[in-house]
Amino acid sequence: MFSKDTKSGRGGSRVPSIISANLRIVGDLVSEGDVQVDGIIEGNVHARSLTVSQGASVRGQITAESVCIRGAVEGQITADQVELGRTAKVDGDIVHAVITIESGAFFEGHCRHKPEKVEATPPEKVEATPPEVVEASA
Repeated sequence: MFSKDTKSGRGGSRVPSIISANLRIVGDLVSEGDVQVDGIIEGNVHARSLTVSQGASVRGQITAESVCIRGAVEGQITADQVELGRTAKVDGDIVHAVITIESGAFFEGHCRHKPEKVEATPPEKVEATPPEVVEASA
């Protein structure tokens, strides 16, 4: 029941950490697993997967692989997959690879496609050339 996951070497399975409806967190939340918010978070959230339930709210930036919003979010969402349910109310920008918006969802902000992961290469060195001096002829 509470044994370690032998495949990944990390404790637990895909059971989410639950922020219950009567809980309010002020501060950032960081999790390597899944998080389900039924209460209130006033701070940034970083998780593998985040679900904001109907009646719940997050005020802060959200960063996750997948995000499902059915409650209220005020802040930027950055995720590979974003789903806005019909009861969602989002006030902020969304950066995504894939987005689904159900009829009835409220979204106020900009929506940008998340760029593919590109191997970073340093820019080529460009040498500055001195300006030419032109003498005026009389």
